[in-house]
Amino acid sequence: MTITSDQIRAARALLRLPQSDVAKRAGVSVVTLRRLEDAEAGAGVASATAKSVCDVLKAAGAEFIHDGVRRRSADRAHFATLFEDLREISLRSATRLAGQDRLTEADLYDEDGLPA
Repeated sequence: MTITSDQIRAARALLRLPQSDVAKRAGVSVVTLRRLEDAEAGAGVASATAKSVCDVLKAAGAEFIHDGVRRRSADRAHFATLFEDLREISLRSATRLAGQDRLTEADLYDEDGLPA
């Protein structure tokens, strides 16, 4: 599928990435990215450069579809793994804190309710 300059511009806007960030990640100049996003000037950009920019946008979460772009759906397996990792960390923390004195409101705040 050929990706158009409108799709590249839309993907960058969808991901809220400034031109300077995309250009830096793709290893191109901001001027080159601007030419690529310009429908008339974009034809003068090397295909390898266009591919590099598209790869950056895909890695950031864009999915190019026929005549458009959308945010790639979240990887549920990744979130399940992340949840399990965080759960293990919290259990280890709870084990380390077992038997220690707990902080009270008086420990955390002064008489005016401000952090101590």
